[in-house]
Amino acid sequence: MYSVYVLDELKTPLVNKFYKKYNVRGRANKQDKLWVNYYNNEIVAACRLQNKADFLFLSTVYVAPKHRGKGVAKQLISALIKQQNKVIYTFAYKNVADLYCAIGFNQVLTYTLALQVLFDTYKHRNIIALEYP
Repeated sequence: MYSVYVLDELKTPLVNKFYKKYNVRGRANKQDKLWVNYYNNEIVAACRLQNKADFLFLSTVYVAPKHRGKGVAKQLISALIKQQNKVIYTFAYKNVADLYCAIGFNQVLTYTLALQVLFDTYKHRNIIALEYP
């Protein structure tokens, strides 16, 4: 059974170990709110929620390959957004944008300056900017 948890900042190294195991680019830090999905006491999915000045930024969503296609990412992201009261932005790879849209994210039509600066850093990665709600 899959279970979603918010990790205490002291457990940040566990998420970084998970990311490193799969060569994921992102690196969690203690300022991030870390969400994980466990299966049999093992982290099988993780993401970071960064608190920016005007919005929340969801990043480094990753599901271990053998757990993909089982709704793990949807469960993780859905649990996360239920507990937020600010706009959440994310930059999703175009090949998984439909997953985010199915959860309720929409394509960003108007960029704030802070979001545009952030997007310009990553736009070479074939991503799309999305927002919730």
